[in-house]
Amino acid sequence: MRREVQAFVVHCTFEDQGCNWKGEVRHLESHMNNCEFLKIPCVHPECGAQVKKSDLTEHLEKECKCRLEACGFCKKQIKLNMMKRHHETDCPAYPVVCQKCSKDGVSRAKLSQHQDPLLGDCDSVNGPCPFSQIGCPTTEVLTQKQKKEHLEKHNILHTTLILHHALRLSKECEALIDPRIVSRNPHIVSNYDSVIGDLLSQVQTQAGETRNVREKCQEHSKRITALERKVASENLSGAPSTALVPAESNVENNRTVEEVRRDMGNMKRQLDTTQESSRRHDRRIESIEHTLALRNVTLADLEEYVRQQEFSSYDGQLLWKISDFARKRNDAVTGQQVSFYSPCFYTSRYGYKMCARIYLNGDGMGRGTHISIFFVVMRGQYDALLRWPFRQKVTFMLLDQDNVEHVIDAFRPDPNSSSFQRPRRETNIASGCPMFCSLAELNNHAYVRDDTMFLKIIVDTSDL
Repeated sequence: MRREVQAFVVHCTFEDQGCNWKGEVRHLESHMNNCEFLKIPCVHPECGAQVKKSDLTEHLEKECKCRLEACGFCKKQIKLNMMKRHHETDCPAYPVVCQKCSKDGVSRAKLSQHQDPLLGDCDSVNGPCPFSQIGCPTTEVLTQKQKKEHLEKHNILHTTLILHHALRLSKECEALIDPRIVSRNPHIVSNYDSVIGDLLSQVQTQAGETRNVREKCQEHSKRITALERKVASENLSGAPSTALVPAESNVENNRTVEEVRRDMGNMKRQLDTTQESSRRHDRRIESIEHTLALRNVTLADLEEYVRQQEFSSYDGQLLWKISDFARKRNDAVTGQQVSFYSPCFYTSRYGYKMCARIYLNGDGMGRGTHISIFFVVMRGQYDALLRWPFRQKVTFMLLDQDNVEHVIDAFRPDPNSSSFQRPRRETNIASGCPMFCSLAELNNHAYVRDDTMFLKIIVDTSDL
């Protein structure tokens, strides 16, 4: 009897909605589990909608109030029902009004920069000359108008101060670098002193030339003023008694006036030439400042190289200290900086080069709920001599600073993954643990203390 019932032919429950399935009872349950007309809850619990399986994709893309959409200001993907809150509290590019000067349209991320007393441009915030920290003698508080006039007037002095500061930084960086590193990479510090010295010499030469131009302008201005007074005086003294003045005297006066006019014309041409020369000097100074900016970028790269060398290890282990945890976590939540890299480390002096990448507000499946940490294989100097793909076991440890309960996770690389092939760029695609540690767990143990977190990354080197 049961066998007969199971053999009955029935239609799908959703026939009235368009499903054309027809089959035996024994197959109905299997069909219902896969029927495109079956209504299922939206994958976002807070949405609450019930939609047909066949319409789920369209619902998620066009109808769901929890669907991801790009913020019109920062372009970050945000849930639609959270967009208003994102604009009001989190979006770094959202335009806000400066409460001090009422300027509208300042992005939230740049508001503090706008109001900065040293480098900002808020009309209601006074501050010192931004170059006072590197030697500018003007240290009193200036209004924005006074600061602008001061910067325009003393641009040569400020450029000279920047060059002196850059030269000092260059020497300090050079002193920090291990001599062995310099010997292996002579290009890192070569010619810095001479380049900056040349720039300094050029600026000082321009300063001297500009001073000469200004002195000539002042001299010409005085001569022109004196000549104008002389002409006016002679015209006034000669006007009442024109009929009584001898013809010879009139001729002499006319000749004097003509000479004055000729001198004034010459002075004007010289002044125009001087002003054009001054403009050329200004353009040269701008060019020097641009060159100096490029050198500053190079110096920053050098400082980063020194920092990397300072924290590098060559035994396959990295103890990573993350300071300013609260600020970096907030940057991750707001989208200002969602991730950052550790210093690089090596399996041996001539081994694999590696680093870690951390997301303090999570990434992928762990976004918003977990800390995500990933392992990155980097391009090294000795990759041609190493075995590929990378196969070493990787262990992550979030250290409990009370030594009670560390968070530990480990994985073995997939040899077929592109993340572990020989790098063709500076870094491979990161691979690791998107749900490494729940954010809720951070307060249950001493994972963060004194605004500092410690992570340990261990790469198994036993078979190398």
